[in-house]
Amino acid sequence: MKSTGTIVVLFDDCLSRFGPLADLRATFEQRLGVLTCVERTMLVLGRVDALFPPDYLAAVVTERLLSNKTFVGRLPPHAQEVLLINGALDSLDDSATLALGEAIVTSDGRVAMARMLVKDAERFLEHPGDASRLARTVVRRPIARGQIIRAPWDLLGRLEQSIPADIALMNRTGELNDRSAAGVIRFGHHALLMDPTARVLPGAIIDTTEGPVLLAHGATIRPGAVVSGPVALLENSTIVDRAQIKARTVIGPDCKVGGEVGSTVFYGHSNKAHEGHLGDALVGEWVNIGAGTCSSNLLNTYGEVTSRLDAAGSNEKTGRTFYGGVIGDHAKFAILVALNTGSTIGTGAMVAVARPPTFVDRFAWLTPERSQSYRFNRFETTLRAVMARRDRVPGEAYLARLSALHEAHASRAGLE
Repeated sequence: MKSTGTIVVLFDDCLSRFGPLADLRATFEQRLGVLTCVERTMLVLGRVDALFPPDYLAAVVTERLLSNKTFVGRLPPHAQEVLLINGALDSLDDSATLALGEAIVTSDGRVAMARMLVKDAERFLEHPGDASRLARTVVRRPIARGQIIRAPWDLLGRLEQSIPADIALMNRTGELNDRSAAGVIRFGHHALLMDPTARVLPGAIIDTTEGPVLLAHGATIRPGAVVSGPVALLENSTIVDRAQIKARTVIGPDCKVGGEVGSTVFYGHSNKAHEGHLGDALVGEWVNIGAGTCSSNLLNTYGEVTSRLDAAGSNEKTGRTFYGGVIGDHAKFAILVALNTGSTIGTGAMVAVARPPTFVDRFAWLTPERSQSYRFNRFETTLRAVMARRDRVPGEAYLARLSALHEAHASRAGLE
């Protein structure tokens, strides 16, 4: 940092769209590569002094804070200078050259980063948005490195760059060793970086030809699994026996993943332990994918995939030939479910039909017999049981937010 009086602030300008993944997290909590913006900022700058989420997420963000030294929705007292960082920015490389009174702005006018005096920052943060909210005296610079992630397909399109960059950042001190183990088949010139507590068991195959492979604390790759980098396996996650994990995959904390998976980001605490294909997709937290469930990530026409991110929206072009879709938090799938290309599965949905629609709303309960709304008391009971398996208890603000989402869904659907 250029001044000891500079505070670091992450803001959500509410212009990026992540579909159901935005129901419970701000943009700076989205896993934009291996890391969230909060995690990346802590590694690069060593601090996050304040967070500015949308109002409807303020209580949930506050409840998730690991430190009471971080302010939510307001600046710390006695601030002098403020470094503002857009939570949808997937690289902080430009922060080192940003001078006081400068802002980094995208070609369409979104503020990616800015350094300014506190009075100008307060004015901007009243309604954080595009460059028109900046003081006239602020000098605009074009973004040089990194990208503002606008939608899930943008995130997937950046994994080739963001995964190796984040892995390098996570190992900036050299604490992760490039090593293997007896009985492991390994080839490729990129690193296999392992925490001392991580394990690759005999019979696994690790291919680092196209990028590095990272195993964080407590991570395990089981016998017979084939892993092709760039791949990151985060804390206490497991790649199960005979899995095929293709390039550009991030498996978040406390996940268990098997079958064929590629170009996919698991946010954390989710299970896909059985056979079945999943590609070019984002998977939220506390998701369970049943045995044999598969997703399509390519149209038979090889055309551009379109997708609908929310109930009020319509199909839009993704610019991608390969796009599987988005699975919201707490979604559950029975065995042998076949997901269409470009699917969006809402928060809390329970899918037990062989061919669900491409868009499944929040808290949908789909069975061969009927389609109805998942009653919230039943949903909460299941949620508590699932989270208890990993010694977690949902917070009051978290449950209140889920209840509000359920009420909004019921009102829109005309349900009781």
